[in-house]
Amino acid sequence: MGKTIRHLVCIPWRVMAGGVLALAGALSVNAALAADVERGRILYETRCNVCHATGVHIRQSRKAVNFDGIREQVVRWSRELGGAWGTDEIDDVSVFINSRYYFYRCPEAVCRPGPANAG
Repeated sequence: MGKTIRHLVCIPWRVMAGGVLALAGALSVNAALAADVERGRILYETRCNVCHATGVHIRQSRKAVNFDGIREQVVRWSRELGGAWGTDEIDDVSVFINSRYYFYRCPEAVCRPGPANAG
């Protein structure tokens, strides 16, 4: 009888553990698809800070008035500098700039959901 009770107690744990693993897998897939703010910061500081500092982002006459505008500027300057960045790098830098200076609503396809994307 002790073995049967122990077996019954373990079944919910196994089911719960499987559910936790499935959820963790789903979250890691979503995280993998979303832009990486830290990587964006590194790319920005390595390539963009050479020509301009924060002043370009806080001026009154901003060229970017929404997230797509930020992304368009990142694409433009990537091309101007030789077009070395792919979609992932462009998204990472765009999300970094937005999270640091602009705070525009960011598409879920690009940004991780959360307080930083509430704007």
